[in-house]
Amino acid sequence: MSNRYIKKIIPVLSCALLAALFITTLFFSAPKTAAVPETTGSLTYNDKVLEIGKDLTAVRISDLNKLNKITKVNYVADKFVKQRTLDEDIQIVDLTKPFEFAEKGTLIFVVMNLDPDDENFKEQKNKLSAYKIGDYWQFTLSLSKIFCTSNVYQSMDLVARHGEIENYDFIEFTTSYDKKTEKFSAETATEYLTLQFYTRREALENFNSAQIITVHYQSAGGAYSGISDCPLIGTESAVKGINQTSENLLIAFAILAAVVFAVLVVLSVLERSKRFASAIVWVLGITVLLLCRFFLSGVTSAPLFWTALSLAMPFVILGGAQLALGRNSGNIPIKYIFPSFSAIGAVLALICPFIPFGAASAMRIVCTVIKAIGAVALTAYIGLAIFNKKDEHGILQTVCAAVIAVAIIASVFMPQIFPAQINPIFWLCATTAFITFISVFIMFSDMKKSNDYLTDNLHKEVERQVKDIKAVIAERDNLLQFVSHDMKKPLTSAVALCDTAIGRETDVEQRKTISIIKQDAERVISNLSEIATYAKLNYLAEPSQVVEMSELCALLYKYHEFDCNANGIVLKNTVDTPVKAFVKPKGIENVVSNIIINAIEHANCKTITLSLRSDKNKTVLCVADDGKGIDGDLDVFKPYVSENDSETGGIGLYICKNIIESMNGTLTFETGGGGTTFYISLLKA
Repeated sequence: MSNRYIKKIIPVLSCALLAALFITTLFFSAPKTAAVPETTGSLTYNDKVLEIGKDLTAVRISDLNKLNKITKVNYVADKFVKQRTLDEDIQIVDLTKPFEFAEKGTLIFVVMNLDPDDENFKEQKNKLSAYKIGDYWQFTLSLSKIFCTSNVYQSMDLVARHGEIENYDFIEFTTSYDKKTEKFSAETATEYLTLQFYTRREALENFNSAQIITVHYQSAGGAYSGISDCPLIGTESAVKGINQTSENLLIAFAILAAVVFAVLVVLSVLERSKRFASAIVWVLGITVLLLCRFFLSGVTSAPLFWTALSLAMPFVILGGAQLALGRNSGNIPIKYIFPSFSAIGAVLALICPFIPFGAASAMRIVCTVIKAIGAVALTAYIGLAIFNKKDEHGILQTVCAAVIAVAIIASVFMPQIFPAQINPIFWLCATTAFITFISVFIMFSDMKKSNDYLTDNLHKEVERQVKDIKAVIAERDNLLQFVSHDMKKPLTSAVALCDTAIGRETDVEQRKTISIIKQDAERVISNLSEIATYAKLNYLAEPSQVVEMSELCALLYKYHEFDCNANGIVLKNTVDTPVKAFVKPKGIENVVSNIIINAIEHANCKTITLSLRSDKNKTVLCVADDGKGIDGDLDVFKPYVSENDSETGGIGLYICKNIIESMNGTLTFETGGGGTTFYISLLKA
């Protein structure tokens, strides 16, 4: 067997075995809440002798420890029994076994004081000394999850109300509360009752000295009616402590799972990838499951809703794990077969709390079968993933699936365990969320390393290309300078010879021809000079920087004021507001200077004005003259285009446009009878 397979088998198998060992160890060795033994004997009620264990069930405080649970309750179906009344229709219900409670009824818990006739009275009294406060032995009773609404009486007093029972008149049961509730409204909550028992032997009587807890309940008529959990009884710190610890663990790991879910969703959206889809499904299932258990442990007005969700979420978790490791066969999507069965199981589980007890019992069997088949299929998927040559599934993802498989298999055989801290299924869910959390950070770290590697390579490639481009530009500039320099020499000589020829020639037509030759040579010399300047300064390669435009305009005004005055033109600079732009300083100076010089030489203007305006994220520098304007049909930004003859134009404005565009700006103009305005749009800094 290759090392690649061994590296997969060892962690997956180890985690699965550790999970199974953990479940077994916690189930058999974790401290469990002991059941209070049902007391024995008989008592007299209304001149009738009732046998405890046959006619009613009760517990005695002499059998209590720091923390116990009551596993049996007196139950009367379909009617509300008055407090401290033992109805002839009482049934004894074992809360550790499934039982079909009626839609409404009465639950009666009887906690009896010490038997004053017991020969071991003093010994029992000494044993209870730790629970004595003043003249009383004091215990706390915890009632939780009575579906779906309840009124709780301690002796004759109304001590708690949760929701409202339909057509319930309190005046029939208490004189301290005269309200009547007409409509049914659901609410469940954990209720803590303080039970006090008088300690003096001479005042004790078997029934009259007992604490009688009477609960009137009404449900929505589904399978979940009456009470579903065994009440806890013991010291206040022990009873409240175990519930509070369970709630804290549930909400803490629910928050962890929710964070993992949010991170996975964000990564999926950012990457636009389905890579984390299956993990998102099972983490969502774990999050909702833990939240449901948390809400059911506190006050909720939708107990059946949270119960239904908590029953469905194991199937969602199972389906997510199956999606993670399942594979298709060719074009046949067989990877979705078992997740579909899990989805059916989730739907059936959602329905269970809302249907009658008999139908719900049958549906639970179907759900258990679906869950078992799904767990076996997931185990097979894990084996295929281990021996798959393509490493499609990360090792941590396979480990998570293995832990989920163990948890699902355990839930098939293991009864519901309360509270969370001794529930191995809870700890496996928490472990799965934590492993997924770790795997997210490992994936994120791998992605970051990969991105850093790609970024580093990209930087190197960009640097190489920039270097090549600079080399090409430098070679081009050298060539341009060489060509312009070498071509200007013979042309300059030709211009000088033309002057000599014009001075010697007497024929008017010949002199005119030589003058044309001279003008063309001078125009070529001017263009070559512009090319040489462009190549020498290399405006395109100049880096952009933040420039204060008012200072730039003041400098340009200083440069060109003398030339304008010499030609009878007034140069105005109206830019006096500090505005910053992101430009190439030498490039922008050259462009504005070129436009001003063109206006001086060709516009026949009296005034040239520099102005500035802001346009959203742009700064627009305007150079306006009041001259004759430009023919609107001409594209003056093309090389060798002029107003008089397209064959005699230069390349100045063509170069200016390229320079402005190299700094992400635009160069445009407007012209008319009142002159011409060039607009240089630049990025605002």
